[in-house]
Amino acid sequence: MKKFLLLLVFSFYLLPSFSQDFDFSKKVGGNTLYFFITSTGGKNGATVEVTYPGVSEESPWKGFSKPHGQLTIPETVTPDRSKNPDDDDTTVYRVTAIHYYAFKDCSRIKKLVLPPSLLTIGEGAFSGCTHISEIVSQTAVPPKLDESSFNGVSLDIPVHVLAGTLPNYRKSIGWRQFYHFMEY
Repeated sequence: MKKFLLLLVFSFYLLPSFSQDFDFSKKVGGNTLYFFITSTGGKNGATVEVTYPGVSEESPWKGFSKPHGQLTIPETVTPDRSKNPDDDDTTVYRVTAIHYYAFKDCSRIKKLVLPPSLLTIGEGAFSGCTHISEIVSQTAVPPKLDESSFNGVSLDIPVHVLAGTLPNYRKSIGWRQFYHFMEY
């Protein structure tokens, strides 16, 4: 009996963790976004990355409502205290990254707006987002990404970039695969 109980206890600790890997969520427009805190201060200030709510990159949105319509990634965000009144975090976090596979298979996203604070977009972040028909990037320096960040997104959609930044986007890995840039 002792061996059985010991085996049961060890099995519990050896099972894969099925916890969600985000620190807080926030309603932005008509969509709920999920954030992971990457820094709480220091030289670069408090930062977060947008992540997926689920437990695996294979099905990152399983059991959650996927973003739809216009997806606007905010430049800054604070935790939503209404969902957790005991949380006293009033930090204003700068959104600097989109996690790999963060919006994988979110095929109801139609327009994507990226904030000026964004530095990186992870591998496969928007893979399978087949209905994105327009991207607006508010960043002066193209966010770092790889060629898989937008797998499944048409490369012929308009990508709006700040005036004067077009040459940087055209030579940047990942961005240079798009055909139709427009300055604004």
